[in-house]
Amino acid sequence: MTTISSPSALLESLSALNDCTRLRVLRLVSSDELSVGELSDILQLPQSTVSRHLKLLLETNFVARRTVGTTGLYRISDAMEEETADLWTIASRNADGLPGTSEDDSRLISILSQRCTDSKSFFKNASGAWESLRSELYGQRFTPVALLGLLDASLKVVDIGCGIGNAASIVAPFVQEVVGVDRETAMLKEAGQRPDLASNITFVEGDALRLPLEDNSTDIAMFCLVLHHVEDVSGALREAKRVVGSKGRVLVIDMQEHIHDEYRHTMGHVHLGFSEGTLQAAAENCGMHVRQYHRLHPDTGASGPSLFVAVLAE
Repeated sequence: MTTISSPSALLESLSALNDCTRLRVLRLVSSDELSVGELSDILQLPQSTVSRHLKLLLETNFVARRTVGTTGLYRISDAMEEETADLWTIASRNADGLPGTSEDDSRLISILSQRCTDSKSFFKNASGAWESLRSELYGQRFTPVALLGLLDASLKVVDIGCGIGNAASIVAPFVQEVVGVDRETAMLKEAGQRPDLASNITFVEGDALRLPLEDNSTDIAMFCLVLHHVEDVSGALREAKRVVGSKGRVLVIDMQEHIHDEYRHTMGHVHLGFSEGTLQAAAENCGMHVRQYHRLHPDTGASGPSLFVAVLAE
């Protein structure tokens, strides 16, 4: 049996329900979250009148309010005390027959339709500036990083030629384990001191042609802007294939074939990028095939050759 916490609480709750307009308000906000202005338009009452009714309904915990920007939105409370909820249950069963509710329903449909129109209008008018607006609101990195959530969380990854651990740190939150391998101890030391270093990353010293990993010990091997430094590309791919096994994949991010011969002298590049054909030939030398090859659009501020991303597997 439901009991009332106090006689005054009972009287306050009954008083809040003892008004046709307040019952119409409760009926509306029980179906949709609405602002004072929207309720005013539906009920055809001044906003000051609607606000006065909402104030009493808030005080008696029949409705709840949240703020979005400068707008207050009202909904039926999901934190009513048991006796309050019982009273509303009784009232709601009889509220549909109140004067004006049929018109309320029609106006509510119009209000919700207008919301949809306003949203479409916003995006239509803002379409030209949407990218800059979105970047201003959320930054530029969230989309590619968020898409890593599509990865299987049980994957084990090795980042070959990891450098200071940029790629390893990006992928680590979305997989089980990442091992970063590099032959330069100075790079590994800096990688181990990254402020964003995840607990599932391990950095070890090693060469791309002699990885310090067992056969079939990982699922994905990554070469991120590394293969153009390796003389024996097929040998590096063969070693990557050894550690990922027959069911694993090798991910290659590198430069498309280019004509910047000066890179050989200024940055120690051995290869001037790779075409899909040259990468396919190197993969076939070690029993793999290029399953995917995507040319990436260069950033507008980038001065280097365009890049590609490729997935190799048996």
